[in-house]
Amino acid sequence: MAEILGRKVVISVGGTPIATARTKNLTINNEAVDVTSDGDDGIQRLLAEPGQKSVELSVEGLYDGSSLMDVALDGTLIQEVELDYGSYTLEGDFFLSSYTEGQPYNEATTFSATFMSSGAIVKGS
Repeated sequence: MAEILGRKVVISVGGTPIATARTKNLTINNEAVDVTSDGDDGIQRLLAEPGQKSVELSVEGLYDGSSLMDVALDGTLIQEVELDYGSYTLEGDFFLSSYTEGQPYNEATTFSATFMSSGAIVKGS
């Protein structure tokens, strides 16, 4: 597996990189379907495919007056969210499910945002 510096992974919204992002997190969820029955003697048995798949992206960084707050207030689906690893990308449509700002007394204002996938996520080169 090739190692990569976190600062080289870029998250973009609508083709515009979030330049002040400092931390990016990716979570891929495959929801298991429990098909355990009386004949399984109490031993859990799962369906061979997930019942629901989802992807969650979260980002934290320094506030720079970007439009993420406007997107959160608007509450609409965002198209073209991309996580670029350099050698490949993950992209798809996402919903901005949460947006938070922090204003510490004598430090830079920060933000955090969480995106939930809507539809299939494509891994490209």
